[in-house]
Amino acid sequence: MKHKTITLASVITATMSIPTLVFPLTALAEDEPRDCGDRRCDDYIVITGDLMREPTKVVTDPKKPRLPLPSYDGAGFLKTIPGFSIGRKGGAGGDPSLRGMGGSRISIVDDGQHVYGTCGGRMDPPTAYIYPEAYDSITVIKGPQTVKYGPVGSAGTVLFEKDRHSFVEPGVEGRASVTGGSFERQDYIVELKAGDETHYLDLDVNQSSSDHYQDGDGNTVQSSYDRNNYNIALGWTPTDTSVIELAYGKSDGEAEYADRANKARVINNENVTLLTQFEFDSDLIREIEFQAYTNKNDHIMDQFDQGVNSGVNVRRKTSGGHFWLELTPSESLEATLGVDYMQSTHEGRGINPEFDNGLDDLLSKPFKDNMRYENMGIFIEADYALGGGNLLSGLRFDHWDSELFVAQTGKRSDDLISGFIRYEYLNGNNQYYLGTGHAQRIPDYWEIMKASPDNLSTKAFDLEPEKTTQLDIGWIYQANIEISTSLYYGKVDDYILVDSNTSKTSAYNIDATIWGGEVGITYPFTEQWSAQTTLSYSHGENDTQDTPLGQVSPMEGRVSVNYEGEEWTAGLFWRVVAAQDRVSIGQGNISGQDLAESSGFGTLAINGSWKHGDVVLVSFGIENLFDITYAEHVSRSGAGNDIPGSEPMFQVNEPGRTAWVKLDYTF
Repeated sequence: MKHKTITLASVITATMSIPTLVFPLTALAEDEPRDCGDRRCDDYIVITGDLMREPTKVVTDPKKPRLPLPSYDGAGFLKTIPGFSIGRKGGAGGDPSLRGMGGSRISIVDDGQHVYGTCGGRMDPPTAYIYPEAYDSITVIKGPQTVKYGPVGSAGTVLFEKDRHSFVEPGVEGRASVTGGSFERQDYIVELKAGDETHYLDLDVNQSSSDHYQDGDGNTVQSSYDRNNYNIALGWTPTDTSVIELAYGKSDGEAEYADRANKARVINNENVTLLTQFEFDSDLIREIEFQAYTNKNDHIMDQFDQGVNSGVNVRRKTSGGHFWLELTPSESLEATLGVDYMQSTHEGRGINPEFDNGLDDLLSKPFKDNMRYENMGIFIEADYALGGGNLLSGLRFDHWDSELFVAQTGKRSDDLISGFIRYEYLNGNNQYYLGTGHAQRIPDYWEIMKASPDNLSTKAFDLEPEKTTQLDIGWIYQANIEISTSLYYGKVDDYILVDSNTSKTSAYNIDATIWGGEVGITYPFTEQWSAQTTLSYSHGENDTQDTPLGQVSPMEGRVSVNYEGEEWTAGLFWRVVAAQDRVSIGQGNISGQDLAESSGFGTLAINGSWKHGDVVLVSFGIENLFDITYAEHVSRSGAGNDIPGSEPMFQVNEPGRTAWVKLDYTF
């Protein structure tokens, strides 16, 4: 059976064909890009983290096993990429932060959809509905260096994407994976692709669950979760370069957290998408793409099981779509014109303890709208060959209409402009780039629902839009040794700060400065032995109050030494995190606020794998080998950790010694 993958003929998407090589398999005698011979360069465990092999982008294969073993959701996966940190609540539902910028400053795009969470306490950030291994590629675009994917992420944009397929002849192929680990961790995924020359079916079913884990002191951390996901896509491929696809997805889950008494009884999502892609053999028009989607989130949080009469049910419906037109006006110029639309409504219901009692009464209450917003965006993004390099640029206009239905109620309209310009130069094995980007974003639902500092009885509906202007510069070297460097410096006008130092947590605007960077080096000693190291650092300054910016992770280094044979691999991974004394107690973002200064720590992990042809891959690892007790600086309070066998803790501690094994079978 033969098939091929349909790829978009766009600048960004074309880059995804570059192998996500992590460790060199062959030490070349000459400074040329590595060739893995008969072995695939991406068959092995990802440990230290994927290096940036294109300016501002990290592209990775989520189907590969990696260390540390991610939790079931997208945030757990992003934690393995240098520059990211995750605010831990328990075993799932972590909130990602990139370069010290969290919340809506990261744009999460789920295969073309914008999926937003519902919980006012961030039990279900957008990544909570994403099972990474079900996707074919994950791309991180660091900084405001694209305007293509809807409202611009000032910290960056993360694309979780799936391939579309065109079968040359009828056939079926698939993949099954099972993972087992400490604390009753169990993951299953089955993927099936079938089709002929004009039709295909793409199906994946996955499940992930875990019991409460224990920290290094043996203290039980309230962190259990259970989640099921189902996705099916039916495609029609009338030609080799066109596809029409209708897809449906559904996920059901529940979770417990150590930072709160509420249990997430329901964390559900249901979505439908229609996608059309057509490529043309034309001197001007290369491709058009249209996608429409709608998704619904349903979330119930309560304390009924603990004998406390408290519960809330919130929902969100988001619908939208985009139309892209890709043009090639000349041999040296490629451009994408696009328009996109999105509408999202948040609603909720809760019980009145004086009159209602229990889950049945909660489910009988009517829903009431909390907030609604509507966005229309138009953009152009271009790539122009200039002076032996490429000049990339983009400009975007967004119009927002927002309406608040609670507290003081009201309406607002915002017109925002974002854009970037970047020059990339390739000289032999060296790539250099220099770019500047500007992103404007409206305050999100969670920021608006905080109190206004001027009147704590009202919502922060009058927050100014946040405006980030950032310079990105870097150098990438690819040969026998790989080196990847990136630096950034940014000014944020009207940064939206969340402050819990008042009787009600409030949100208000300040001015801030951010800077930092990442560096990664891969070095092969021999054909079998290699080493890799990465270093990341973020620095934030609250210029208005002359204090550090809250919720910024400290410097982090990762070092790995690896052996890779024809069938066996083995590795040692050392992660070191510095202490963080630059804090602003009680200040941060919607994901959390600084609790205290934090101590540094180091953890050691070992891993290995065995491969049988192209069919079977067994991988395994032991993390936190010496069973130390520690918490990340960006972490939630552990005051809600009160299940039997546990005790409240200042922060939510990370898991103690954790062992796992994973079996992949491809057919």
